[in-house]
Amino acid sequence: MFIEKFIKKYFISFYKDKEYLLLTETVKNKKVISSEKKEFKEKKELKEFIKKYTEQNPQTYVSTIIFTLNQGVIDSCNKKDYLLRNIDYDNVKIVCIDNKYSFYASIYDLNKIQKEYRFEIDFIYSVFAVIDYLAKKRKNTMYVLVFEKYLALLAYENNIPKYSDIIEMEEKEDETEEIEEIDDIDLIDDSIDDIDSIENIENIEEIEEIENIEEKLNNLTTGIEVNILNFIKESLKEYYENYSSDFIEKIIILDTIGIDIEITKLIEDEILIKAEYQKKDILKTINRLSIESL
Repeated sequence: MFIEKFIKKYFISFYKDKEYLLLTETVKNKKVISSEKKEFKEKKELKEFIKKYTEQNPQTYVSTIIFTLNQGVIDSCNKKDYLLRNIDYDNVKIVCIDNKYSFYASIYDLNKIQKEYRFEIDFIYSVFAVIDYLAKKRKNTMYVLVFEKYLALLAYENNIPKYSDIIEMEEKEDETEEIEEIDDIDLIDDSIDDIDSIENIENIEEIEEIENIEEKLNNLTTGIEVNILNFIKESLKEYYENYSSDFIEKIIILDTIGIDIEITKLIEDEILIKAEYQKKDILKTINRLSIESL
């Protein structure tokens, strides 16, 4: 209706990472005219804010994302393909995209979220659907979405998402994560011990390259970057063994928290795949998904 263009609508997106993050946006004719971000340490504070806000603004739509393990992507919308992958078709919510691929999430998990917050949530998105919305390059590309507590990954083969995974990172105090299976790292110390006989070493550049990788590892600001690298390596192995024979040509990091941008150089040096860094506001993305859904 024509009058709809002049009616203000209100959108609230939220999710829980280490804290509860929330964004309110006032929208008219699908354009954001004002916004405000908030953080809450306690769920009670979040619930009170949303309840009060929705009472004052009846035309409010609330959205969130899920980080549960019982979600994913399949390169099909066919029930038979779900059954072949041992996914209980009748107990998952499925969203088919262009009749080419689909995202799914456990109905139990979706209902659990609704009960947990005890206010109406209009849209609950799979974290993989959020990545898919952000994904512009889709030819043999792997995306990694980075949160404080979670890493979510979606891999594309010729424009179709074929593989997804999500992990929750454990909190460790005063411990440094180690990168798994880094080839030739153990040779660094031996090479340095033999520095006096440097004339016997045929390839000095190789030693310098190994030392550069070690230096980059030592200069990373947090353990998250190391977790990301390990996650990518494990996912690539799974992807090539079970999902595709086409090589991933690019890895794109979607960052929500401000990780070290040097992670791209480390990925390129260690995995030998081009890497790209993008800073993303997931709260804005979730609201945009909801705005476009109406």
